[in-house]
Amino acid sequence: MRLTFLKNRERRPDKIAITPLRVDVHSHLLPALDEGAKSLEESVALILELKQLGFHKLILTPHIMAGFYPNSPHKIQKHLLSLREHLAEKQIEVEIEVAAEYYLDAFFMKELLSANELLTFDSEEGAKYLLFETQHLHEPKQLFEAIKRISRKGYTPVLAHPERYNYLQRNRLLVHQLYETGLLFQVNINSFSGYYGSRSRELAEYLSVAQMISFLGTDCHKQEHIEMLQKTMVSPMYQTVLRAGEILNNRV
Repeated sequence: MRLTFLKNRERRPDKIAITPLRVDVHSHLLPALDEGAKSLEESVALILELKQLGFHKLILTPHIMAGFYPNSPHKIQKHLLSLREHLAEKQIEVEIEVAAEYYLDAFFMKELLSANELLTFDSEEGAKYLLFETQHLHEPKQLFEAIKRISRKGYTPVLAHPERYNYLQRNRLLVHQLYETGLLFQVNINSFSGYYGSRSRELAEYLSVAQMISFLGTDCHKQEHIEMLQKTMVSPMYQTVLRAGEILNNRV
């Protein structure tokens, strides 16, 4: 019932894209890999919703976190092929790629960075963007070292949703110090609506005004995120964010 409803709605002539972003670089829509989509049906439903918002290409980024989400490139690619086949059967035209959202911990530093099997999303110019996240409360001791090692490996480090980390909300100087290392920031679109709290919204707005946002992401896990995106992406604030600096989404 859900899929039929979405497909019928997709054909409505008054349904228009409300964002100039054609590419989303952060979502959790590969089914049964993390706390995102739980099934192929749910994944397809959410993908159709994102397509309605104007996205032509989705880079799906399941968590890789030792002890919680022990995903591997092989497992992720296997799920990608299954999802692509399902979308083809439904005749849904949308480009689907994968990367990953890596959790910065000892396993990442000691094992994954040495394995040379990291999943990235790549620019038209050949840059390889590596998306990673950290704990929320305290600055990881190895944060600057991780940025250096990622860069030495030939990747461009991208910090997922920096506006949501308490240690950055409290420390604007640290924000600038990290940015000066060459680290890029990926901000969640829904942060501008206050979905993650007022402090996340304030830091997201600060990063926008300072022209320090390189990527915007939906970080979509579920229908609730879609409903908030539909509101956020038509807001004057979001349109101001898109004009504030060079957003790189459409170049990957």
